[in-house]
Amino acid sequence: MRKITLLFLLVLLNATYMYAQPTTNAPVPTNAPTDVISIYGGSFTNVATNYDPNWGQTGFGQVNPNFDPGTGNLVLAYPNFNYQGTELTTQNASGMEYLHIDIWTSNATNVKVSPINNGTGVAEVLVNVPLVQNGWSSVDLPKSAFVGMTWDSVFQIKFDGQGGVSPSTIYLDNIYFWKTPTAAGSDASLSDLQVNGTTLPGFNTSVTEYTYELVVGTTTVPQITSATTTDAGATITSITQASGIPGTASVLVTSENGTVTKTYTINFAATFPNVAPIPGTPDNQVLSIYNDVPGYTNVWIPNYSFGVNSGTPDLDSTDVTNQAIKMNFAVAGWGQGTNTVTDISAYQWVHFDYFADANSNEIRFIIIGNNGGVVEYNYELRTEGSDGTLVQGSWQSVNVPLSFFEGKGFNKSTFFQFKLGTTSDLVSDIVYFDNIYFSTVEPTILSTRDVNALTFNAYPNPTKDAWNISASEAISSVQLFDITGKQIQLIQPNDLNAVIDASALASGMYFANVQTNSGSKTVKLVKN
Repeated sequence: MRKITLLFLLVLLNATYMYAQPTTNAPVPTNAPTDVISIYGGSFTNVATNYDPNWGQTGFGQVNPNFDPGTGNLVLAYPNFNYQGTELTTQNASGMEYLHIDIWTSNATNVKVSPINNGTGVAEVLVNVPLVQNGWSSVDLPKSAFVGMTWDSVFQIKFDGQGGVSPSTIYLDNIYFWKTPTAAGSDASLSDLQVNGTTLPGFNTSVTEYTYELVVGTTTVPQITSATTTDAGATITSITQASGIPGTASVLVTSENGTVTKTYTINFAATFPNVAPIPGTPDNQVLSIYNDVPGYTNVWIPNYSFGVNSGTPDLDSTDVTNQAIKMNFAVAGWGQGTNTVTDISAYQWVHFDYFADANSNEIRFIIIGNNGGVVEYNYELRTEGSDGTLVQGSWQSVNVPLSFFEGKGFNKSTFFQFKLGTTSDLVSDIVYFDNIYFSTVEPTILSTRDVNALTFNAYPNPTKDAWNISASEAISSVQLFDITGKQIQLIQPNDLNAVIDASALASGMYFANVQTNSGSKTVKLVKN
């Protein structure tokens, strides 16, 4: 009887231990908001965009960013925790000195943390977080502990509990970067810096150097239009505009007491992609993997993602959304998959478009099959040649016959996943991908050349009746396509101007391919 009682008590104690929860809150931060970049907490504005991305963790779908310990002040709960990530709007935290975390646990024995950086320096360094059982532990980890990290482009943060009790449960609050406040009268920082009338993307008062990406082919130099000091007594000593692209602009600030100066520098570089080539392959011949323009209707729907990408930025400056997958291969590869295999036997080609920066020398497009086991089949592009030659600095369209993968052993009836990757995190950096799809026929595009020297206007856009097209040289032809890639009008003006009659067209999106002797460009048009 005594053995049964002892067993019952052990079970009861274990259950209490497993389900212990905080009933109080961590200390309230006293930092000034200007000295902080906050990821989670109620004291500052948070930059997190997703507290529960699917990274294959055991606790996916169980994260609770609104756990109430009974005080009304919410905390972030990680039940069933082995590791967990959070996605952020990209932050230049290079001017910060510490990462602060408040953590509560009753059963975790090992927790590490790392910001994840896709800029310069080391991408990730896991550092131990000191723990207190059944109580809050307030931790300030110095930047120096994350050896080799610059924090100049932080877009994620990860907590890792592997190596200890796993899974476990942890509670977090007040996750933020911070720096030592500036002494009165010696503040030479800016609270706002505007280029062409808009606050500099990613601006942070503690960060003094920025890279401002412009669309490839841009020749008009952006201007610093406003600089506001944090301390009203500080002085803008000088503003120097960039003389060209690439080029550098700067703002020199002097503190009120004259003892401190600070220079904010903006490096302009035409490295941001223009929109990818627009597919011309008919809708009824495509199984789309990733694409939004023209918007194919037969779409492969993934159930999950794995690895890491850097988002899907909109590359179109107009009202039309045209996104691409941004990869930083110095950090990780990325892919998607389904819970069951997909038979793609009806398709003969796979197509993708890519834009590689000057530091990228290799990419792999990987088809993954599952025929009782998961196997990867690689198509590799290198600057020195491989399955194909990688080209830097412009959009490239790639058509690969599926027979290429079949020759490596791939069975088209077992398509399971696709992945974008490299052989190493040392061979490539930023690469964009768009228009990934399978096709029954060899894929085509609507525009075969991007002619940066050709300038033109399309107006009004949107329109109710007609679009006017004007160009810097004679227009030999204008082809108008609907979203399925079907040509619905052909105009041959042989003039600097052309008019497209839209009065009889249905409302929606169209594409005009404008041809001149120098080449062609495609513009998206909207009919109201």
